[in-house]
Amino acid sequence: MSEIDNKVVWIIGGSGGIGSNIARRMSNNGWKVIISARDIEKLNLVSNGKSIESLIVDATNADDVQEKAKEINEKYGSLDAVVNSVGSIFLRPLHATSSEQFMDTINQNLVTSFNVIRATAKIMMRGNGGRIVLFSSAAASLGMPNHAAISAAKAGVEGLARAAASDYAKRGIRVNVISPGLVDTPLSSHLLASEQSRKISEDMHPVGNIGNADDIASVAEWLIGSAPEWMTGDIISVDGGLTNLK
Repeated sequence: MSEIDNKVVWIIGGSGGIGSNIARRMSNNGWKVIISARDIEKLNLVSNGKSIESLIVDATNADDVQEKAKEINEKYGSLDAVVNSVGSIFLRPLHATSSEQFMDTINQNLVTSFNVIRATAKIMMRGNGGRIVLFSSAAASLGMPNHAAISAAKAGVEGLARAAASDYAKRGIRVNVISPGLVDTPLSSHLLASEQSRKISEDMHPVGNIGNADDIASVAEWLIGSAPEWMTGDIISVDGGLTNLK
Protein backbone atom coordinates (compact mmCIF):
# COMPACT_ATOMS: atom_id res chain seq x y z
CA MET A 1 0.00 0.00 0.00
CA SER A 2 1.43 3.38 -1.01
CA GLU A 3 1.52 6.47 1.20
CA ILE A 4 -1.20 8.07 -0.92
CA ASP A 5 -3.53 5.12 -0.24
CA ASN A 6 -3.71 6.29 3.38
CA LYS A 7 -4.43 9.94 2.54
CA VAL A 8 -7.85 11.33 3.40
CA VAL A 9 -9.51 14.38 1.85
CA TRP A 10 -12.83 15.86 2.90
CA ILE A 11 -14.68 17.85 0.23
CA ILE A 12 -17.54 19.98 1.53
CA GLY A 13 -19.85 20.87 -1.34
CA GLY A 14 -18.82 17.60 -2.93
CA SER A 15 -22.05 17.14 -4.86
CA GLY A 16 -21.61 20.36 -6.89
CA GLY A 17 -20.08 20.69 -10.33
CA ILE A 18 -16.60 21.61 -9.11
CA GLY A 19 -16.64 19.63 -5.86
CA SER A 20 -17.68 16.38 -7.56
CA ASN A 21 -14.97 16.83 -10.18
CA ILE A 22 -12.35 17.26 -7.45
CA ALA A 23 -13.68 14.17 -5.68
CA ARG A 24 -13.30 11.98 -8.75
CA ARG A 25 -9.82 13.29 -9.44
CA MET A 26 -8.60 12.61 -5.91
CA SER A 27 -10.21 9.17 -5.92
CA ASN A 28 -8.41 8.37 -9.18
CA ASN A 29 -5.19 9.49 -7.49
CA GLY A 30 -5.66 6.90 -4.74
CA TRP A 31 -6.99 9.14 -1.98
CA LYS A 32 -9.83 8.22 0.34
CA VAL A 33 -12.49 10.86 -0.39
CA ILE A 34 -15.36 11.95 1.84
CA ILE A 35 -17.87 14.25 0.18
CA SER A 36 -20.37 16.31 2.15
CA ALA A 37 -23.42 18.46 1.49
CA ARG A 38 -26.94 18.71 2.86
CA ASP A 39 -28.65 16.59 0.19
CA ILE A 40 -27.85 12.88 0.47
CA GLU A 41 -29.47 12.06 -2.88
CA LYS A 42 -27.14 14.44 -4.72
CA LEU A 43 -24.16 13.11 -2.77
CA ASN A 44 -25.00 9.54 -3.68
CA LEU A 45 -24.87 10.42 -7.38
CA VAL A 46 -21.15 11.11 -6.87
CA SER A 47 -20.29 8.56 -4.20
CA ASN A 48 -19.22 5.06 -5.21
CA GLY A 49 -19.42 3.65 -1.69
CA LYS A 50 -15.74 2.69 -1.79
CA SER A 51 -13.10 5.33 -2.44
CA ILE A 52 -15.73 8.12 -2.37
CA GLU A 53 -18.09 8.13 0.62
CA SER A 54 -20.99 10.42 1.46
CA LEU A 55 -21.47 12.26 4.74
CA ILE A 56 -24.26 14.78 5.31
CA VAL A 57 -23.19 18.08 6.83
CA ASP A 58 -24.58 21.59 7.08
CA ALA A 59 -21.45 23.68 6.61
CA THR A 60 -23.18 26.79 7.99
CA ASN A 61 -23.53 24.98 11.33
CA ALA A 62 -20.25 25.13 13.25
CA ASP A 63 -21.16 22.31 15.64
CA ASP A 64 -22.15 20.01 12.79
CA VAL A 65 -18.90 20.66 10.92
CA GLN A 66 -16.83 20.05 14.04
CA GLU A 67 -18.69 16.83 14.85
CA LYS A 68 -18.26 15.46 11.31
CA ALA A 69 -14.58 16.39 11.17
CA LYS A 70 -14.04 14.49 14.42
CA GLU A 71 -16.00 11.54 13.03
CA ILE A 72 -13.81 11.39 9.90
CA ASN A 73 -10.61 11.59 11.92
CA GLU A 74 -11.71 8.84 14.31
CA LYS A 75 -12.78 6.56 11.46
CA TYR A 76 -9.75 6.98 9.21
CA GLY A 77 -7.05 8.05 11.63
CA SER A 78 -6.17 11.28 9.83
CA LEU A 79 -7.49 14.20 7.83
CA ASP A 80 -4.85 15.27 5.35
CA ALA A 81 -6.76 17.80 3.25
CA VAL A 82 -10.06 19.64 3.19
CA VAL A 83 -11.78 21.58 0.43
CA ASN A 84 -14.66 23.97 1.00
CA SER A 85 -16.43 24.30 -2.34
CA VAL A 86 -19.72 25.42 -0.78
CA GLY A 87 -20.83 28.71 -2.26
CA SER A 88 -23.59 30.70 -3.87
CA ILE A 89 -24.12 33.24 -6.63
CA PHE A 90 -26.34 36.15 -5.68
CA LEU A 91 -26.40 39.10 -8.07
CA ARG A 92 -28.33 42.22 -7.22
CA PRO A 93 -27.53 45.92 -6.67
CA LEU A 94 -26.72 46.77 -3.08
CA HIS A 95 -29.80 48.95 -2.60
CA ALA A 96 -32.02 46.07 -3.75
CA THR A 97 -30.36 43.50 -1.49
CA SER A 98 -32.14 42.73 1.77
CA SER A 99 -30.27 42.16 5.02
CA GLU A 100 -31.42 38.53 4.91
CA GLN A 101 -30.07 38.05 1.39
CA PHE A 102 -26.77 39.65 2.32
CA MET A 103 -26.35 37.52 5.43
CA ASP A 104 -27.30 34.35 3.56
CA THR A 105 -24.53 35.07 1.05
CA ILE A 106 -22.07 35.69 3.88
CA ASN A 107 -23.14 32.47 5.60
CA GLN A 108 -22.88 30.32 2.47
CA ASN A 109 -19.45 31.59 1.50
CA LEU A 110 -17.55 33.12 4.41
CA VAL A 111 -19.05 31.45 7.47
CA THR A 112 -18.74 27.99 5.92
CA SER A 113 -15.04 28.64 5.29
CA PHE A 114 -14.53 29.78 8.89
CA ASN A 115 -16.33 26.70 10.22
CA VAL A 116 -14.31 24.35 8.03
CA ILE A 117 -10.92 25.83 8.98
CA ARG A 118 -11.79 25.98 12.67
CA ALA A 119 -12.86 22.32 12.79
CA THR A 120 -10.12 20.80 10.65
CA ALA A 121 -7.09 22.86 11.68
CA LYS A 122 -7.40 21.44 15.21
CA ILE A 123 -7.13 17.91 13.84
CA MET A 124 -4.32 18.74 11.42
CA MET A 125 -2.28 20.39 14.19
CA ARG A 126 -2.45 17.16 16.21
CA GLY A 127 -1.33 15.19 13.17
CA ASN A 128 1.18 15.88 10.44
CA GLY A 129 -0.34 19.11 9.18
CA GLY A 130 -2.49 19.26 6.07
CA ARG A 131 -3.83 21.29 3.19
CA ILE A 132 -6.89 23.52 3.14
CA VAL A 133 -8.35 24.78 -0.13
CA LEU A 134 -11.02 27.49 -0.22
CA PHE A 135 -12.84 29.26 -3.03
CA SER A 136 -13.11 32.96 -3.73
CA SER A 137 -14.18 34.73 -6.93
CA ALA A 138 -12.86 37.31 -9.33
CA ALA A 139 -15.58 39.52 -7.85
CA ALA A 140 -13.55 39.79 -4.63
CA SER A 141 -10.99 42.02 -6.30
CA LEU A 142 -12.99 43.64 -9.09
CA GLY A 143 -15.64 46.33 -8.73
CA MET A 144 -18.53 44.71 -10.63
CA PRO A 145 -22.15 45.85 -10.75
CA ASN A 146 -24.70 43.71 -8.91
CA HIS A 147 -21.98 41.88 -6.97
CA ALA A 148 -22.06 43.67 -3.59
CA ALA A 149 -22.96 40.67 -1.43
CA ILE A 150 -20.81 38.07 -3.14
CA SER A 151 -17.87 40.50 -3.45
CA ALA A 152 -17.97 41.14 0.30
CA ALA A 153 -18.28 37.45 1.12
CA LYS A 154 -15.46 36.31 -1.14
CA ALA A 155 -13.13 39.15 -0.11
CA GLY A 156 -13.75 37.93 3.43
CA VAL A 157 -12.73 34.41 2.41
CA GLU A 158 -9.44 35.73 1.04
CA GLY A 159 -8.69 37.68 4.23
CA LEU A 160 -9.65 34.69 6.35
CA ALA A 161 -7.36 32.41 4.35
CA ARG A 162 -4.35 34.70 4.63
CA ALA A 163 -4.82 35.03 8.39
CA ALA A 164 -5.23 31.27 8.80
CA ALA A 165 -2.19 30.62 6.63
CA SER A 166 -0.20 32.86 8.96
CA ASP A 167 -1.63 31.20 12.09
CA TYR A 168 -0.70 27.71 10.97
CA ALA A 169 2.37 28.21 8.75
CA LYS A 170 4.70 26.68 11.35
CA ARG A 171 2.23 23.89 12.13
CA GLY A 172 2.49 22.27 8.70
CA ILE A 173 -0.90 23.48 7.47
CA ARG A 174 -1.09 25.14 4.06
CA VAL A 175 -4.10 27.34 3.30
CA ASN A 176 -4.68 28.51 -0.27
CA VAL A 177 -7.55 29.94 -2.28
CA ILE A 178 -8.74 29.43 -5.85
CA SER A 179 -10.43 32.47 -7.37
CA PRO A 180 -12.42 31.53 -10.49
CA GLY A 181 -14.18 33.64 -13.04
CA LEU A 182 -17.55 32.46 -14.30
CA VAL A 183 -17.58 28.68 -14.57
CA ASP A 184 -20.18 26.61 -16.42
CA THR A 185 -21.71 24.50 -13.64
CA PRO A 186 -25.25 23.85 -12.38
CA LEU A 187 -24.77 26.72 -9.89
CA SER A 188 -24.25 29.25 -12.70
CA SER A 189 -26.72 27.78 -15.20
CA HIS A 190 -29.26 30.58 -14.65
CA LEU A 191 -26.61 33.12 -15.73
CA LEU A 192 -25.95 31.27 -18.98
CA ALA A 193 -29.51 30.32 -19.84
CA SER A 194 -29.78 32.34 -23.05
CA GLU A 195 -27.46 32.68 -26.02
CA GLN A 196 -27.20 36.41 -25.38
CA SER A 197 -26.28 36.08 -21.69
CA ARG A 198 -23.68 33.43 -22.51
CA LYS A 199 -22.13 35.65 -25.18
CA ILE A 200 -21.94 38.61 -22.78
CA SER A 201 -20.27 36.41 -20.17
CA GLU A 202 -17.81 34.99 -22.68
CA ASP A 203 -16.84 38.46 -23.91
CA MET A 204 -16.24 39.59 -20.33
CA HIS A 205 -13.31 37.15 -20.07
CA PRO A 206 -10.20 38.10 -22.11
CA VAL A 207 -9.72 34.52 -23.35
CA GLY A 208 -13.21 34.70 -24.90
CA ASN A 209 -14.89 31.75 -23.20
CA ILE A 210 -16.44 30.53 -19.96
CA GLY A 211 -14.46 28.23 -17.68
CA ASN A 212 -15.48 24.67 -16.92
CA ALA A 213 -15.27 22.49 -13.82
CA ASP A 214 -12.11 20.77 -15.10
CA ASP A 215 -10.29 24.11 -15.27
CA ILE A 216 -10.88 24.69 -11.56
CA ALA A 217 -10.73 21.13 -10.25
CA SER A 218 -7.32 20.53 -11.82
CA VAL A 219 -5.89 23.40 -9.77
CA ALA A 220 -7.53 22.10 -6.60
CA GLU A 221 -6.10 18.64 -7.31
CA TRP A 222 -2.63 20.18 -7.56
CA LEU A 223 -3.02 22.20 -4.36
CA ILE A 224 -4.16 19.13 -2.45
CA GLY A 225 -1.64 16.70 -3.80
CA SER A 226 1.55 18.14 -5.20
CA ALA A 227 1.81 21.90 -4.71
CA PRO A 228 5.05 22.86 -2.92
CA GLU A 229 5.07 23.01 0.87
CA TRP A 230 6.48 26.53 0.55
CA MET A 231 3.17 27.74 -0.88
CA THR A 232 0.59 29.11 1.54
CA GLY A 233 -1.68 32.13 1.85
CA ASP A 234 -1.93 32.44 -1.93
CA ILE A 235 -4.94 33.51 -4.00
CA ILE A 236 -4.78 31.78 -7.37
CA SER A 237 -6.78 33.40 -10.16
CA VAL A 238 -8.25 30.88 -12.61
CA ASP A 239 -10.52 33.24 -14.49
CA GLY A 240 -9.64 33.48 -18.17
CA GLY A 241 -7.64 36.64 -17.51
CA LEU A 242 -10.61 38.49 -15.99
CA THR A 243 -8.73 39.84 -12.98
CA ASN A 244 -5.34 40.64 -14.46
CA LEU A 245 -5.91 41.41 -18.16
CA LYS A 246 -7.81 44.09 -20.01
